[in-house]
Order: sequence, then structure tokens, then C-alpha cells
Amino acid sequence: MNYHKIVRSLGIPGVAIWLVTTGIMFCSVSSIQAKTIHIDLALSDNCLAAYDARTRSCGGGAGIAYKTLPAGLVVAQPGDVVLLRTGIYGQLCPTVSGLPGNPITIKNYPQEDARIVNLSDTVALWVIHQSDLSIEGLTVENVLGFGRVERSTRITIQGLNFMNAGARGTTGGLKFVRSTYNRVLNTVFKEGNDSILLQDNSDYNLVEKNTFITARHSLMSIRCSNFNMIRNNTFANPRQKAVEIYDCEGISDAPHRLNATKRNVFEGNSFTETAAADREYRYNAIQHGAQQTIVRHNIFRNCEGGGVNYQHYLDESIYVYGNRLYNNTFYNNRCYAVIGNSGFTSRYYDNRVVNNLFYKNNDCDGRGGQTRIDDPREVILINNALAITDPQFVDERNNDFHLMSSSPYIDKGVFVTKTTAAGNGKSLRVVDAGYFYDGFGIPGETGDLIQLEGQSIQARIIAIDYASNILTLDQSLTWKKDQGVHLAFSGNSPDMGAFEYTRNEAEAPAPPNRIFEN
Repeated sequence: MNYHKIVRSLGIPGVAIWLVTTGIMFCSVSSIQAKTIHIDLALSDNCLAAYDARTRSCGGGAGIAYKTLPAGLVVAQPGDVVLLRTGIYGQLCPTVSGLPGNPITIKNYPQEDARIVNLSDTVALWVIHQSDLSIEGLTVENVLGFGRVERSTRITIQGLNFMNAGARGTTGGLKFVRSTYNRVLNTVFKEGNDSILLQDNSDYNLVEKNTFITARHSLMSIRCSNFNMIRNNTFANPRQKAVEIYDCEGISDAPHRLNATKRNVFEGNSFTETAAADREYRYNAIQHGAQQTIVRHNIFRNCEGGGVNYQHYLDESIYVYGNRLYNNTFYNNRCYAVIGNSGFTSRYYDNRVVNNLFYKNNDCDGRGGQTRIDDPREVILINNALAITDPQFVDERNNDFHLMSSSPYIDKGVFVTKTTAAGNGKSLRVVDAGYFYDGFGIPGETGDLIQLEGQSIQARIIAIDYASNILTLDQSLTWKKDQGVHLAFSGNSPDMGAFEYTRNEAEAPAPPNRIFEN
């Protein structure tokens, strides 16, 4: 490999070449002189040394500015910030990558409105075989599709507004293909089609604090991709379903690959609306056909097409096993809160539903029936609350589903797993490690805080061996055989539903009025 050529192409000073060739890469990165590059469509020509950002003119300043987006992007180097002034831009197609810890940032100029609009024949973002880019603060509207990120890593999409994509297929969304360690944060998706899609080994990605509103198909789709964290998003789709997760069946430029959608986590999300349906499999909040997925601490409310459906159908939803759905709240959903189908026992099995709180859910006709399970050996309900009286939420009218101190569901959850033998140390073997998350190696992510039955000390999971059911902890604990293990909790036991109540020690214990399904 010609390291000298690579270093010069990145604009690293010659003195750093020896450091790169000897493997001391961090020294060469620190020597890069980051700069700010302005893109100003109002300029008559490029202004490479005298741009005045205050007057948006060439002369009187010392800044760098280009009159077109492609011209500015091609000269950007790791650590640079590319600022787009108010204006209407064409497709954003980066051609230079950043470096780990030194991304190239492309964003709107502070307090200004940079837009990519009216691209009827192409997508707005085209990021192919790139790395270490941060795209922030732009508005994308009336385009064929929101974007394609392919064979790329450490791409951050943050604070964008995506609106109105015209394509009917998966092109209409923000599509990640064979792309890893990316982040989508604090972004709005509205009127797309599969508004965000993780496909074909798009693994170890973080999708957090986004708002998804209305799509012609799904708001989010995960297909033959693994180890992704989907956290604290809001999903509302009055037209169709919210989320689908399943294997790839060889369409939409995906391969045909089954039993290949594992270890994804949905945590702390709000599913607030799906379209009305007369069949429980049509417009679910999560149409679930994957393996070893964790769904926890979410709110599912007012979903007219059903809550979580452990779906089974050919060709992409054959393998449905090892999934864990626990400590969620399901409120006022139609077409059932949880649906369990059935399939071949070698492919459809061991899906566990634990400590969930169900209230005011109905079948597709609006009558009784909060859950529908075809085979209770394949979708296993354990200690779920089927509330028929007020669970005593903090503010039901305004959708605050935290528990009041008088709720009968405080301390009534079970521990999701238990220890296999007495012991001590940082290596804890449990019956089932599939309920827990160790961060998956995603930058910035940490593992779960866990707590043992009868103890107040909490420990952080730093690694999980799922095959051996061993949790590696950040501190030593001591435990007995068959001792309960759960996420960190307050009180004597975990609570039911999505929110753990933080107890005031002076409060009296909650009354025992409850109905549980085992």
C-alpha cells in the first residue's frame, strides 16, 4: 500500500508521513489544520482568501467560500466544516471522507435555511463508500428519495428535516445499505416511503430521538441487518404501519437472505398511531419477523392496526425466535396489543412477553381481547398485567403513562432471568442473557445497568456472551443460585409497564388490586 500517496491525498503535511507509515496514525490526524469552507450561491465566483461571512461578499474578510456545493465538497479535508448559506441546493454527494475522530461536517450556516428541494429524478443525499461525515441542519423537500448511504461507515445524519419523497419503493426513504456504525439523530421524517431503511448487513447503527410522521408504507424498516439500537423515537403513521423488521427476500436491491436479522433493540420509543385495519397483520406498530430482538420500555398507544405482531409468512418472515418483549405499556390499541402467530417449531419459537401493562386494548372489531396468541408454546406470555380497572397512570388524558404511587402495578414485575449457580466476581452466568444489551460496540453506547434480587447495588454490563449466557460486569457482585436478575429497578422488584416508579421511602406500599396473565 502506498501510504505516502494516501497521506498526500488527504492533505497531511509531509512531516507526518513517517508517523503514518509507522502506524502512529493519531499523530498524523492531530496535525491536520481544520478550516471552515463556506458555500454561498450568491457569489459570482469562488472566493478563496477574502470571504466576509457577515456581508456575504468577496473582499474585506479572510474566509474561504465557493459558489457551488460540489466545488466546496471536493476540497474538504478531515476536520473541516462546510457551511451552507441560505439557498436552494442540488444533490449532496460527498466525494472525500473524514477520518475517525476528525469527520468532515456539512451543515447549514447558523440560523440560516439551506435546502435541497425539487429533485424529481434523484435522491437528496448520495453517500457511497464514504466514512466519517456529519450532515446536519438541512431541509430536504419534494425529492425522489431522502437519500442513499451505501458501503459507508461513521456517517452522522443530525437535525435534518426530510419531507415529501416521491418514490414508491424503498428509494423514497433514507436507505442504508451495507453501512455500519452510523447515527441518525434528532431528525424529522415526514411523507416518505419506508422513511428510514436499514438493509443488507447495515449493522451497529444508532437511530435516536427522531420523529417519524406519515409514510405510504412503513416509517422504518430493518431487513437482514443486526445489532442496531432504535431508541427514544416517535412513530406516527395514520396511513399504514410504523415499523417492520424481517429478513431479506430478494427485492428492493436486497439479497435473498433468511435467518439474518438478529439482536436489534427497540427501547424507549413512542408508537402513537397506525392506520385502521380489519386484519391484525396489516398495519402494526411493529410487524415483527426477526430473531433475538429486544423490545422494551416503549409506549404503544392508539394504534388502530395493532401493536406488536410476531408475524409468520413467506418468504421473509419464516424465522421468528428468541425475541424478548418486556416492560412496555400498551394503551387503547385496536386489533390487539400483542399478536402471536405460529410456524414451524424449528423456526418459530421461544418468543417471550414479560411484565407488560395492557389497558383498553381491543380486537379489530373494537371488542374485548387485548392479546391474541395462536400457540402459547411459541409466543409465551409471562406475568403481564391485563388491566380491567384504572392502572393509575399519572395523566392518562395527556398520555403520561408513568405510574402514580398508588398504582397496583408497582413492584409486581418478575425478574426476567436468574443466576445459574452461586458465585461472585465480574462474570455472571444467567439462564437467559437475551434480555440484555452491552452496547454492541457502537461508539458512545454503554451496556445495561442491572440489579440482583434483594440487592440495591447496580452494575454495568460491559460485554455479553449470548451463546454461554455470561454477562461481564464493570464491578464485582456476589450472588446466590436462582437469584433474580433484571434491569436496574426501584423498590423490591421491577414494576409493570414501560416506566419504573421512583419511590419515596415514606410512601405506603401499593394496594394489591391487579389481574395478571401468566
